Amino acid sequence: MNQVNPVWEVYNEVRTARLNVKYLQHQLRRLNKINLGYEIILAVATSSAVAGFSFWQQAAGKTIWASIGVVAVLLSVVKPILRLPERFQRKQELLASYMILDHDLNMMRMEIRFRRAYDKTLRSQFVRALERKAELVKKDTGSSISERLRRRCYNEVLRELPTDSFYIPPEK
Repeated sequence: MNQVNPVWEVYNEVRTARLNVKYLQHQLRRLNKINLGYEIILAVATSSAVAGFSFWQQAAGKTIWASIGVVAVLLSVVKPILRLPERFQRKQELLASYMILDHDLNMMRMEIRFRRAYDKTLRSQFVRALERKAELVKKDTGSSISERLRRRCYNEVLRELPTDSFYIPPEK
């Protein structure tokens, strides 16, 4: 395995794009669960049908219902500050863009295998892909990175795209 071959730049970007897709998918699932939790708590706390349950009339029930009310009030104050729908929308757009980049880089990977070469045409396609990637990176400057999640996604990518799955054309 010759990892000095220039084609490895393409393959590293294939893995990086896949990593970003996986990472954003995990983030979107998490944001969706958080938002769903907020919505459920707010819906339950403001439901007169739920408030009418006989359980809430007992001592323990009154305490629990009062606690749910406090949590609902706090959530209704905090939710607009967190701007979950806007964050979700931005992440979805970013994910879509990274999925396109992932697709394009994988097409390039297949083309290298098909042509059995990493030629000038593919190099210029790669440069254009890197320019698109630079635009995506600029769009996601405000995100913090969870090292734990990044490591988990990285390991998934390595299982999906092991080193021996890449074609290395002979150097000229």
